Amino acid sequence: MTGWVQKAYSAILLAAGSGSRMAADRNKIFLRLNDQAIFQYSLDLFLSDADCKQVILVGKDEEKVYFTDFLSDKVCFVVGGAERQDSVRHALTRVSETAVMIHDGARPFVTLSELNALKAHDNAILAVPVKDTIKQINQAGQISQTVPRDKLWGAQTPQFFETSLIQKVHHIAQSKAFLGTDDASLVEVFSDVPVTIVPGSYDNIKITTPEDLIFGRAILANRSNG
Repeated sequence: MTGWVQKAYSAILLAAGSGSRMAADRNKIFLRLNDQAIFQYSLDLFLSDADCKQVILVGKDEEKVYFTDFLSDKVCFVVGGAERQDSVRHALTRVSETAVMIHDGARPFVTLSELNALKAHDNAILAVPVKDTIKQINQAGQISQTVPRDKLWGAQTPQFFETSLIQKVHHIAQSKAFLGTDDASLVEVFSDVPVTIVPGSYDNIKITTPEDLIFGRAILANRSNG
């Protein structure tokens, strides 16, 4: 299916991270990029999209107070779980729409055009072609083979699904104690429903380390100059 179709959806915005790899004393999504916290960029984007009918912020119970000013009739808060997958599953119980976007709050640079591209499909994720040469290693840490990269893509978020499908595969994964690498991996393992790759942007980085803040400020500067 090609072209944009209007499709109402709920958004799950995962904000229960930590600051360990950032060498920060607080949750990295509260760190500021220019004039606002990292997670606010994605929150503002979803709120600007008329198709987004609900935003579910997922965070730590002890950090709920920090989200109070952002809650409204359209934005609610859900306490996350031990793993990212647990947090998504908790949020899925609150989804009101038949489609859902699942997005990491530490990825502040997704665009409305990318959201619209996802909405042109029933189940799809943003991803970018892998640029580096990929090496597979053995247990001794030695190269066992070079993996052809022409069909390799780096998965990003948001990931967009039919609500009933992603709820079902999360339930199955929980019952089997299966921990996936992302939400699309659960669809791959526990259903025969295809998931489409939608080309994303290399700007859609996940803020993880102090160096990423430098890249993030550069992306914002480039956008403001553009």
